[in-house]
Amino acid sequence: MEAVLSGGPWFVNGHIIGMEKWTPKFSPLSLKGLTSRIWVRMLHLPLHCWDEKNISRMASMIGKPLMMDGNMFQWERREFARVSVRIKIDQSLPLGVWVESLSGRFF
Repeated sequence: MEAVLSGGPWFVNGHIIGMEKWTPKFSPLSLKGLTSRIWVRMLHLPLHCWDEKNISRMASMIGKPLMMDGNMFQWERREFARVSVRIKIDQSLPLGVWVESLSGRFF
């Protein structure tokens, strides 16, 4: 059970499935404490940011990074980076994040 709960996200019939352990404090009327996995697309990244470590750092400013789209590391597909992150549903998403890089700040 623990391996299933902590090992995801899982792919079932082409869909991403995530599971969380139920607690007695769960209320279907409240979003407090609920999380969801979403895909975040990062556009216009400088070339020196195209590695797993930097993309994971940027994604962690939005939520907890879970997995990266493996296609984004192919040279012909470098339009954007795509990362799955776990976010808290009761908190708003940022429109972007400021990143300090060797060539200056970018959003």
